[in-house]
Amino acid sequence: MSDAVNPIPSEFGSLVVQLTVSDVAAAVRFYMNAFDADELFRNQLPGDRRVFHCELLIGNGRFMLHDEFLERGLPSPTTLGGTPVSIHLYVADAEATFAAALQAGARSISQVERRFWGVMSGTLEDPFGHRWIIVTRLEDLAPEEVLARSMDTAPNERLPVGKPGLRR
Repeated sequence: MSDAVNPIPSEFGSLVVQLTVSDVAAAVRFYMNAFDADELFRNQLPGDRRVFHCELLIGNGRFMLHDEFLERGLPSPTTLGGTPVSIHLYVADAEATFAAALQAGARSISQVERRFWGVMSGTLEDPFGHRWIIVTRLEDLAPEEVLARSMDTAPNERLPVGKPGLRR
């Protein structure tokens, strides 16, 4: 019998998102309602309401959550006043998923619409300060085709979507 361990666990890809939130229990409820997530497990120490590790599954994408641990330098976007990170979530129906997320408590940053790079997408912020881009791919385009289409698109519509008014 071999003792060899796969350096990349089979249940994960090689890149895994870990989100810091202000309230894991509330975040799990939100992700279940908004994105049909399944909670796989959570760990917390006795006598501490904070969760130090929780794993969720959305479709075939597994990701991790934990509560803020300010004493360990782990603030949430709520504490920081926002996040510079966007999470792309590919789904079968961007409009339906976006609507479910809004119903569950997310805030719209940009509505779902057809984009020149061959997708329907919209951007939202979850109640914990994380920005999600909800995407359904409509076309398989080569990079050259995307570039050509971008030249026929207004410059403002080529830029990433963010929250207005955050200029520094």
